[in-house]
Amino acid sequence: MKRPFVVTIFAWLVLLLAAWNIFQVWNAFQRYDFMRTLNLTTEANLLIVMGITWAVGFGLAGWGLWRRRSWGRTWMLIAIVVYQAQQWIMRLSLMHSDNEFVRRPADACLALLSIAVVWGFLFIPRIHRLFQA
Repeated sequence: MKRPFVVTIFAWLVLLLAAWNIFQVWNAFQRYDFMRTLNLTTEANLLIVMGITWAVGFGLAGWGLWRRRSWGRTWMLIAIVVYQAQQWIMRLSLMHSDNEFVRRPADACLALLSIAVVWGFLFIPRIHRLFQA
């Protein structure tokens, strides 16, 4: 069975999320000296490790979706929830700004929406059958 175009687009979006995490790692390396002068070495190291982890994780998920593997679908269902949870843990524990309380409800809605979109897409009956074959 040929891969539907929407699955191709979805796999590319997941691979773009992996690329975004690679960019975050590069950005953390670029600012590492500055963060060290502010005594934020632990946070910088955490950003680098988490960025590499999610780049690999979303890269694997995107590849699995691209190849129509059932593990790719399962991996993505788990990864989006864990990714959003990890983002919120980091946000609540490490990142504080003046407008955090104003942005928090909208960001929570976007996080839940991203989970709903991924889960909703991967549970469309036609898409779900595609990954069972």
